[in-house]
Amino acid sequence: MEGSFLPAADWRLESAKRARRSFIELPMLGLGVFALDAVIFVLPGLLGAGGAGILRPGNPLTVEAGLALCLGAVLFFAMSRVLQAHDGVALVRRSSVAQLSVVFAAFAGPILALVAICALLGWGTPWREATTLHWLTAWGTASTATALSVHLLARPVANRWRAAQLAVHRVAIVGSGEPAKRLMDWIEVNARDVVEVVGLFDDRRGSAPDRVALSHLVLGTTDDLIEYYRKAPIDKVIIALPHQAEQRLLTILQRLKQLPVDIALAPDLVGFRLPAMERGDLAGLPMTALAQRPLRASERFFKEIFDRCAAAVLLLLLSPLLLGCAIAVKLSGPGPVFFRQERHGLGSRIFHVLKFRSMRTDLQDVSGAQQTRRNDARVTPVGNFLRRTSLDELPQLLNVLMGDMSLVGPRPLPVQMRVEDRLNYEIVAEYAFRHRVKPGITGWAQVKGHRGAVDTAEGLQSRVAHDLYYIENWSLWLDLKILFMTGAVCALGKNAF
Repeated sequence: MEGSFLPAADWRLESAKRARRSFIELPMLGLGVFALDAVIFVLPGLLGAGGAGILRPGNPLTVEAGLALCLGAVLFFAMSRVLQAHDGVALVRRSSVAQLSVVFAAFAGPILALVAICALLGWGTPWREATTLHWLTAWGTASTATALSVHLLARPVANRWRAAQLAVHRVAIVGSGEPAKRLMDWIEVNARDVVEVVGLFDDRRGSAPDRVALSHLVLGTTDDLIEYYRKAPIDKVIIALPHQAEQRLLTILQRLKQLPVDIALAPDLVGFRLPAMERGDLAGLPMTALAQRPLRASERFFKEIFDRCAAAVLLLLLSPLLLGCAIAVKLSGPGPVFFRQERHGLGSRIFHVLKFRSMRTDLQDVSGAQQTRRNDARVTPVGNFLRRTSLDELPQLLNVLMGDMSLVGPRPLPVQMRVEDRLNYEIVAEYAFRHRVKPGITGWAQVKGHRGAVDTAEGLQSRVAHDLYYIENWSLWLDLKILFMTGAVCALGKNAF
């Protein structure tokens, strides 16, 4: 494997460099392009119908036009799925001519189908026939031409991303034996353009002879892999070990399940002799899924959009309140307006949470080792009001805009927080599993009575259990429910001090 695409540099230095680069997950790339194309497809039809007066109240064509718009959207979605028009791997690999051909078919096909359906059903009066035909023609022409223009202009960008490997599957491989060698060879021959192997990790490094010459590519153990994720992005972990090593596989899987990534088992000896599949887990290579992210790519996409848009709107609407809180904090005593503290984020990555300062500067605990108690002497009168009403948490809307947090999720706890003189992960073995999604300003545990400080091990275990329930049962409706319930909880001010 000398001269392989996998760099053999110091991974800590390499990961620090990569962390500053913006990587785009291939599923998220596909979803983003689909969202853009969906707008390009539907909007001209809607505007065209409005401009032609079809959507005017009382017009007999209004209902038919509405049905046509809905049916057109369904046909566009179906055609896109059939053509794999928005598959991330296909988007990166297709030539410009192939991509434009797919786009033309995905946009023009539904409009032609609508014309055929209208012809089969009968046009009705000549006036209705002409109006409908003109509208569909204008809709199809405008949407198809716009889509072709956008994709044509975007191809140079996609080609640069491909050359710089900014839109790829970033994969870590666990194992350094024969299965790993076979996997590396397959990737280099078949998927080098869409798969970037960040490194090999093996707990038995150096304990056995290096029969396949991969030892120089091993960057550490599975514990090092967890640390690597905190420095640089990974979206898939592939375990390349003999399938008969069942206990070893289970041990590694249990350790890695805390990471918010897909975990898969590479095919065993016969796996690479199977015929190539049209779609697979890794650029056409079928693998056995062992663990999946709590939120699929589409769910993360919509949750991210909702979080960022809602945070921006809330910051705008609450700006007078935020300004008033900032002035009150500044007048309450010397010190900064904001308090910054290290918290665990997605994948246990460290980020700085923002809050309005509620304690005296000379007494505040930046590490978070000492939790706030009722009637805590460190809390200022203004800070006491802010904490009781949770107004001190509002600056975390900026954390949401920066991508470190969500509106709803497990509350981020201080890195050095102790309960009964023990660190959190020493009390709850599954503590790190709550970091498989982004932390939130509010969460299921908070609206179920776990707001404020954690005094006992039982309290921490219950809070983590609520967080894991939220992760396992996430839906957009659950997020909305939690947001509405949070208002009532904050108004009561219970357990907040």
